[in-house]
Amino acid sequence: MNEKSKTYQNAFQIFKERYSKKLKKDKTLSQSDIDDLVLQKWKFLPDDQREPYKKRFEKTKVKLTQQEEYPNDSDQEKQPQKKVKE
Repeated sequence: MNEKSKTYQNAFQIFKERYSKKLKKDKTLSQSDIDDLVLQKWKFLPDDQREPYKKRFEKTKVKLTQQEEYPNDSDQEKQPQKKVKE
């Protein structure tokens, strides 16, 4: 059976994905420049502004952990159970 490993983005990766989109609008910046700017912004971002990214990370982590623990739950909900005749 070929199962995909389930991974999730950490708080920085979530931030990087969103902030990079804004910076990519500036066509004069190279990808390396964008990466440097994102990293600098993250380093100096106050904890209260990091919190939404940390919450999203935790929410995603919990969701994937539950899927790993109970992989067949979603399949069972979709399939009606057969009634046993007595």
